Amino acid sequence: MHRINTMIRIFTTFLLLPLFLTACEVPKAIDDGPDAVLYFETIGMGQYGTMRGTTEAVYRDEASFRNVLDSLTLLGPLPNIDFSQVMVGLVAIPTNSGGYVVEVKSVEKTGDEISLNYELSIPGQDCITLDALSLPFQLVIIQQSEGVVSFQRNETTYRCTN
Repeated sequence: MHRINTMIRIFTTFLLLPLFLTACEVPKAIDDGPDAVLYFETIGMGQYGTMRGTTEAVYRDEASFRNVLDSLTLLGPLPNIDFSQVMVGLVAIPTNSGGYVVEVKSVEKTGDEISLNYELSIPGQDCITLDALSLPFQLVIIQQSEGVVSFQRNETTYRCTN
C-alpha cells in the first residue's frame, strides 16, 4: 500500500508540476508603441518649387531653414517660428503630374529616435490631372526634441470617381 501511495504522489507531482511552473512564468515585455507622440502643426504647403529630388528634412535653426525657403512656392504666408521651442519638418516629393498630396500623419519619439510618418496620396487612373512637373510639399512645426529623425512614407492611391 505504501508503494501505491508513493506512486500516486509521484504521478500527481509530475502532473501538476507544469501547471505550477507556468504560473510562475515572467511575462514578456510588450512593445506598446512610442515613448511619446510629439506635437506638430502644419505651417505651409504647396505644389511648386525648384527642388528636383525628394526632400525629407528637419531644420532646427532659422539659418538652415531660410536657405530652403527659396526653393519652395508657398500657398500662403508663414507664421513666426520660435526655433527655441520648435523645429521645422519638410517633406517634398517631385512628381510628373498634379494631383499628388503630401500629408504628415504623426511624429513619434522612441528613445533617441524621432519618426515622422507621412502619407503620399497618388491620383488613381480615373483622375484627370495636370501633366506638368509638380512638387507637393508640407511644412510642419514640431515640438523641439533631441534625436535622430527618420521619415516613414505610406503611399495610397485615391479614386476620383465612384
